[in-house]
Amino acid sequence: MYKLSRLAAALVLSTAALPVVAQAESAWSVSGIIGVASDYTWHGVSQTQEDPTWQLEANLDHESGFYVGGQFWGVDFVPPGEDWDDGIRYESNLYVGWSHELSDFLSLTLDYTRTFYPGSRPDYDQDFNEFTVELGLGENYTATVAWSDDAVNLGHEGLYLALAGNWDLGDSGFQLGAAAGRYDLGRELGGAYNDYELSLARSFGRVATKLAYVTTSGYNDTLAESLGERHLASGRAVLSVGYEF
Repeated sequence: MYKLSRLAAALVLSTAALPVVAQAESAWSVSGIIGVASDYTWHGVSQTQEDPTWQLEANLDHESGFYVGGQFWGVDFVPPGEDWDDGIRYESNLYVGWSHELSDFLSLTLDYTRTFYPGSRPDYDQDFNEFTVELGLGENYTATVAWSDDAVNLGHEGLYLALAGNWDLGDSGFQLGAAAGRYDLGRELGGAYNDYELSLARSFGRVATKLAYVTTSGYNDTLAESLGERHLASGRAVLSVGYEF
């Protein structure tokens, strides 16, 4: 774990130096977002006890399709009124991948993500790896398969399957989005449940806004013991605003 922490720190430092690299090599480009959200949900489950949070993301992309980057969210896994402390204040997702257009209709993205929680106490370690294959179908649809060898450090594999679509609403500048996924943690951890999202997004220059309704089905008490209380997987509206660079 210490080696992984050092690797994570190195990647974060390299991300901080991205503008310098981008200036030196025109084949590289830098992008990212700094924002806030009324909630942060992962596979339909709130990671903030349904409270507002912050977001930071930075990416370094090469014209060959290779990319590397990091995404960071403020999180809170301690229910209100509880007196224990897991030491976790934010979530870090460091990733590396490759994306390529296979044809005019089909694109492929391969991604490895290391999710970890700096400051977590030994008894609350949730660090895990996830490997993702994403197929882009035309201009509007994506199909995703994500697999973890040790989902959320629970000792079992996790498999996530999802379909998503995005459509421009004429010349209004708005984009309608819809997604459905199924997360399977195996029988020992409660089986599988489904998550859904319906969203409306619009950009105003470099300011990106999104209003989404997120909900789940099949989320049971056994799953709640590992992923968060049942009310954290109930339906909710999530508003996010971010500055893109």
